[in-house]
Amino acid sequence: MRCFATYFNFKKRIFLSFFQVFMTCLCLPSVNAQFVNASNDLQLFTDHTGGYLGSGVSFADFNGDDIDDLTFGHHAGQIRYYQGDGVGFEEIQLNIDNDVNESKSVLWADIDNDGDQDLLITNRNASNRLWMNNGNMQFTDITSSCGISTSSISRSYGASFGDYDNDGFIDLYICNYHTDVINIKNELYHNNGDGTFTDVTVSSGVGNGLQQSFQSTWIDIDKDRFLDLYVINDRLDYPNSFYLNNGDGTFVDMAPVWGADLEIYAMSSTFADYDCDGDMDLYVTNGSAGNVLLSNNLNQGMGFVNVTSSLGVEVNQLCWGACFIDHLNDSWLDLYVGTGFSVYTDYPNIFEESPALSNAFFTSNGTGSLDVSSELSEELQHTFAMSTGDFNNDGFPDLVSHQVGLSASVISAIPNENHYLKVRPQGTTVNRDAIGSEVYVYHSSAENTGVNAVKVDVVFCGDKYLSQNSRHLQFGLGSSTQVDSVVIQWPGGFQETFLGISIDSSVVLVEGSSIQDCPNPASFCGSGTIWNEATQTCVSFQEDLCPTDVNNDGFTSIQDLLELLGQFGTFCPTTW
Repeated sequence: MRCFATYFNFKKRIFLSFFQVFMTCLCLPSVNAQFVNASNDLQLFTDHTGGYLGSGVSFADFNGDDIDDLTFGHHAGQIRYYQGDGVGFEEIQLNIDNDVNESKSVLWADIDNDGDQDLLITNRNASNRLWMNNGNMQFTDITSSCGISTSSISRSYGASFGDYDNDGFIDLYICNYHTDVINIKNELYHNNGDGTFTDVTVSSGVGNGLQQSFQSTWIDIDKDRFLDLYVINDRLDYPNSFYLNNGDGTFVDMAPVWGADLEIYAMSSTFADYDCDGDMDLYVTNGSAGNVLLSNNLNQGMGFVNVTSSLGVEVNQLCWGACFIDHLNDSWLDLYVGTGFSVYTDYPNIFEESPALSNAFFTSNGTGSLDVSSELSEELQHTFAMSTGDFNNDGFPDLVSHQVGLSASVISAIPNENHYLKVRPQGTTVNRDAIGSEVYVYHSSAENTGVNAVKVDVVFCGDKYLSQNSRHLQFGLGSSTQVDSVVIQWPGGFQETFLGISIDSSVVLVEGSSIQDCPNPASFCGSGTIWNEATQTCVSFQEDLCPTDVNNDGFTSIQDLLELLGQFGTFCPTTW
């Protein structure tokens, strides 16, 4: 923390390739000049040929080699695991058996902070499953002993992990789709830190009633260092909820006050700072009535402001997953929206009964506005879940769609002259995956020396529609020639600054490690002076002869002790 204060005192700123009916040879080699369609090269067989309203996808590193991997849910329990090598993927088998259950979310997270990834699978019409990683990618099914519900009739969809009480262990929220036959509310489970969870749904107040919930997202939206919870509900008479964390284990729904209580067919909730103003905005997909983009104005006391019409991002088709990606790395986020219509997927007849729709793509014009683009808009798919990562480690984002068909769709941004930074935070006192962390990247160019631009992103685990993005947060830096600093707001309040990070790099930033990288203060002391650790200043040799004389009156007395105690716990001033 001393380095954090000192630094700021010193610096003064801080697709479908064609229809997949006969998938083998019908993939196009490219989409356009800015993207390449990598689907045919990668051949990610998913067998998405059945099920109800799609299945989930994870773009997270599950084997700990710091390279993004892919996991696909399946309508009959055959989860697909693809291990990345920085060039492509190899399908592997894991000792994880989801029986013949229709899976929805597939989320990788370190629930016990032991350094490896555990796996949660939510299921429709079957018990949700939790698998503990024992090391070396060997797993034990702990569902029956970990404390989560083993009900076999629940219809669970989206799930999300986040440490709502800042005890260093990630907690779990599961969304359930209420029907007239199955009356099960959403569930919140507190992580006890020993591989077990306690159901705190009732006491916390986030059961969300008997509604039809698709997805939830943990995010500290009011900046009080406690994660809040956004829950989207399908149907016009089930408004979305935004649960404010009171910090005492209870929540209150602030969606009506903040203007986030949308009454739509909400399918996906996507948070990102599309307008580069330093806070996270919200995009919610819908049916033909149109999607909704809410600009975050909480810091101005205005809640969320609906800017959909002014930006023209309604789409007006049945939409599911949506991702913000900076495909040019020009430091402005673009928006990709998946469309598709299917209740029970009947492949390949679905393409005759419900022809595939054009996915939508909006590019940022660099002023906070989004414009319809022909790039990617020709991707005809039945798309449900989608996620982003960087499978080939070129610093430019890739996007995978768990589309209906035999194989997944993967589009890859083509590198250009723009710069980037990839950041993966890692916790030590906070949860190891650093879920809930806010990452701020300050950067500047040779033409704008001394002028900081800032980008922000948040580490999520479960958001959008049944999805998980890479834990390597990707920041497009445009023409910037240097990263001035990376500031991480760790969950719970501790803020840390990292210096000396190069552009066009991928870094793992470990909580607390920036202190070790501080320059030696003594090196800034001039001739005839030395560093005084007690006062944190450069002093003359003569002054340092009596380091206990805090008030410099020539004596060590009770007054020196009182002055020292009065300043205890404060940041020390510096002269460099």
